[in-house]
Amino acid sequence: MQIRRAVPEDFFELAALDREVWKDFEFIPDGEHVWRLWMEHGIVSCAEVDSRIVGAKLAFPCTNGSYCVHKVFVQESTRGKGLGSKLFELLLEDLDKQNIPSFLTVDPENEVEVKLYEKWRFTERKFVKGYYRPEEDRYVLSRPAANLR
Repeated sequence: MQIRRAVPEDFFELAALDREVWKDFEFIPDGEHVWRLWMEHGIVSCAEVDSRIVGAKLAFPCTNGSYCVHKVFVQESTRGKGLGSKLFELLLEDLDKQNIPSFLTVDPENEVEVKLYEKWRFTERKFVKGYYRPEEDRYVLSRPAANLR
């Protein structure tokens, strides 16, 4: 297995994997257009096995200077092997090298994920009622830039 920065040529394969990974969720996967933009303007890492992309992590820039940590996903057959954590840690290293603050959202009822993100120093917490839909509350967890920790 190899973890590397994604390149623009990966966008079709990443968009297809995104659709595959989220097929059983009430979720709209991101399309090729936005993946192509993220390849050029965001921070995207991917994991490969036998030259096939099996996982990815994505953060994109926001107008306030921070990055939104938007996705981490791995193909079902590769789950449970620490691949998602490795992708996440690589992304955080990139953000720290550039001294960029970041944020993400998480279901407040998912205590396992909340604790995991807190382990990675996403320590500022803001509760937003009805973040997506009226019944979908979220925590917005923020992680300060490396020089502010």
